[in-house]
Amino acid sequence: MAKLKFEHLNVPAKDPVNLAKWYAKTLDLKSKKHLVRGPGILIAFEEGEPINRAPELHIGFRVPSIKSLKKWAKKFDAKLSVGAEFTAFRTPDPEGNCLELYAANE
Repeated sequence: MAKLKFEHLNVPAKDPVNLAKWYAKTLDLKSKKHLVRGPGILIAFEEGEPINRAPELHIGFRVPSIKSLKKWAKKFDAKLSVGAEFTAFRTPDPEGNCLELYAANE
């Protein structure tokens, strides 16, 4: 079998263009129309009703260190949750989708 590589995620949004702009501004990514891009990241926001199934369904971003994660948590005014392998926090985006940022425990 061929190796698979995850390429993109389509997410329903009431306002795809503005949500893409929010992700770009908030997470230091690039947006063009309804698309958000960064290194290894492509999120396409498509017009539709947001799923809002947190915490089971969330968009996860791994950051390089706990130190970096603490800076992100401060930006979002979020509390860190320490797990067996990862430390993380979750926060909603403007349309209620669950966004998770996490780092491997050092």
